[in-house]
Amino acid sequence: MGCKVIHTRSSLSQRYGVTTTAMKLWYSPAGVIPPRKKGGYFNHKEVEMLDYFYLATRFCKLTFREYENKVLPMGGLAKYVLYAIEMPLKDFLLSPEYVDQEDVVVKDILRRLENDASYQSSGFRVGSAA
Repeated sequence: MGCKVIHTRSSLSQRYGVTTTAMKLWYSPAGVIPPRKKGGYFNHKEVEMLDYFYLATRFCKLTFREYENKVLPMGGLAKYVLYAIEMPLKDFLLSPEYVDQEDVVVKDILRRLENDASYQSSGFRVGSAA
């Protein structure tokens, strides 16, 4: 099990290459509720939501409004990429034609997708355990 990274507004703004003021504009369209007090931490799910928002705006070239109106109602970035670009999200992220392969966020999302795929492919289902 890997170590958990704790993210603050400052660490996330460095991660995404934006100012903390610019990041405040991301919270609403990404569906994130920021920490209430200064120096508060974002939980894992909020970082994941911001990561997907970053991918959508940086590599899919979507505006904040397009993200809210197209990606979220469709069920997330994976479904949007499958519909709009006609390839699975993992293939999109592995293609140097579309994304920067050295981007930290891209690497983290690929790692999450790999972990999720290995978890899902284990064959264990709640219904099958009964």
